[in-house]
Amino acid sequence: MFHINASYFLRLCALVIVGSIILFGVIDYLVNHAEFRMSQIKAEDQQKLLEIGKQAEQIYLTGDIAALAEFVKQVEKEHNTWAAIVQRDLKPLADTQLKQYYLDEFSLGRDVSWKIHLYFPRNPVMDIPFAQDGTHFIIQLPNSMRPGNYWQATYVLLQFGIPLFVLAGICLVLYRAIMQPLKQLEQTTRAFADGNLDSRIGNRISSRDSEFQKIAATFDKMADCTANTIRSQRQFIADFSHEIRTPIARIETAIDCHKSGLSEPEMLERVAKNTAIMRELAENTLTLTWLENERLCANADTDNTPFDLVDLIECIADEVKFEAPHIKLNLHLPDSEEVCSDARVLGQVIENVLRNASRYANHQITVEYLDHQLKIWDDGPGVPEGELECIFQPFYRSHGYSHTQPDSHSFGLGLALCKRQMERIHGSIFARNIPDEGLCIYIKL
Repeated sequence: MFHINASYFLRLCALVIVGSIILFGVIDYLVNHAEFRMSQIKAEDQQKLLEIGKQAEQIYLTGDIAALAEFVKQVEKEHNTWAAIVQRDLKPLADTQLKQYYLDEFSLGRDVSWKIHLYFPRNPVMDIPFAQDGTHFIIQLPNSMRPGNYWQATYVLLQFGIPLFVLAGICLVLYRAIMQPLKQLEQTTRAFADGNLDSRIGNRISSRDSEFQKIAATFDKMADCTANTIRSQRQFIADFSHEIRTPIARIETAIDCHKSGLSEPEMLERVAKNTAIMRELAENTLTLTWLENERLCANADTDNTPFDLVDLIECIADEVKFEAPHIKLNLHLPDSEEVCSDARVLGQVIENVLRNASRYANHQITVEYLDHQLKIWDDGPGVPEGELECIFQPFYRSHGYSHTQPDSHSFGLGLALCKRQMERIHGSIFARNIPDEGLCIYIKL
């Protein structure tokens, strides 16, 4: 199921919503402000229109109508527009009256200081009233004085250019915030793939968002698991190669002796013995490898059916007594104990531990079961404290307290197999020395 991180989601929503509101507000302000500023006639043009009106008024006051007409024609020709001198004569009808403020403020056109509508195709008529007699100089605003020549381009820029630029900047910020930690993860992954098994991203990731930190932690966990697996496999192959050289060398020696004319039955016996050792080594190695792979699978199949643990231990103990009759087995077990686990796997573990104990015990082995824990200890020399964990590693053979050389009949795979098998059935196994006795193996179900 897709999971949303509320904190990260709210931050993104706040960024997008607040940013959009600010962007739209800024655009609206810029459009209105630009339109207002660009709809005003330039101050010098306003002054020029007022001067034209003033000159017309001065000529009008002289009473020279011909000169006034010539002046108007000159203005029209110079500015490519039309102009006129008109008198205001407002006559109310039907016994109605006009207020004085209306008469004072009445205009035949637009004042030069007024805003010009930029969307109208026709230029407005400007009104410059004379000081007296209700006379007005009116002129259609010349094209050269019309404001807002660049309004269309400015409008497109404000409506589309600025949002595009701002949104591109926001996308760039988001891209950097997302891609920078991903780039760091990619670089670390590439370094790991190139063979640098110590490559980790850890706290070096630039993002402080919990999502990316979780990804970094998951990658580091995966890298640790993969690196440990690769290193263990390399060590495993090296140890296996070392162990298998011995029986191969013995077979080669036997063949050389046979060629030299020594006893054929003796040579064949040696070859058969070392071939059996190689087969056992290969079988144990394959089993250990299979268990290692099963340990990485969370859904490994196990036969968890109820069985009597006491019966299982007693059957295995009878086999060990037969093989090592000189060793006394002390069983401190309840009459019966039903457990739900994989009897085959658990039986292999108990059998392996008992056979291992019979190899090192001097006189006796004790088996005790209490509170879902099975203890098997012998009266042998024990294991040095620093090797109690090492004996569960593949191909590790302890010298013990009384041995100068490891047991030549052991490959160091037995307890390693036990450890992997117990992990497969979700149990555990570990070792402790018992003072004045020997080594004790604890099997926890």
